[in-house]
Amino acid sequence: MRPYALIVLPVLSGVWLAGGVTLIGALTANYSHVSQFMSALGAEDAPYKDWTNYGVFIPTELLLLAFIAELKGYLSAPRRALMSLLLLSSYAILLLAAAFLPCDAGCRWDGANSAPSLSHVAHMTIATIAYPIAILGVLLLSFAVWQSRTLRSISLATALVGACFYAAIALWPDAQGLFQRALEAWIYAQMILIGRYVFAKPDAPNAG
Repeated sequence: MRPYALIVLPVLSGVWLAGGVTLIGALTANYSHVSQFMSALGAEDAPYKDWTNYGVFIPTELLLLAFIAELKGYLSAPRRALMSLLLLSSYAILLLAAAFLPCDAGCRWDGANSAPSLSHVAHMTIATIAYPIAILGVLLLSFAVWQSRTLRSISLATALVGACFYAAIALWPDAQGLFQRALEAWIYAQMILIGRYVFAKPDAPNAG
């Protein structure tokens, strides 16, 4: 039986996130996909914060966790694969938790006004930690799946691209939304490619 979920789940998760953010962003006055984080749509002052957090972010991460659970049964190289899946699960769980801890207005704090809320601090800390975990998890997953040295070298190079997107979020705050989206797209592209590769392998062990 072909594991179609290996293709459907990551694609659906990515499309749900992109579609939801695009729609709610269009409905939110003065929202910028370039300069603002996606989380700003779920911030305390956002008009559609509940739709964003509970209707977009949480389903997105649940679909991603379902993909990771499905993928587990089709991987070899147990130690490396297990570590990669633990890291990617941690990434999804952290972002799931962040959806319950909305940031303050606009997901920004300039230090000029009152101190940020505990929810804001937790949200931003979670996001700061989650993305490096995802980059490392994707790299280890690539090494667990790709057998050729060439493909593993390419995986290392693409991991550097992901790390550059992450660094750019801090280095260019006026374009932090753009680089966050680029990083999310990079993460999803890697997982979709890996899911497609495992799906196509005739000798993939079936966990079910």
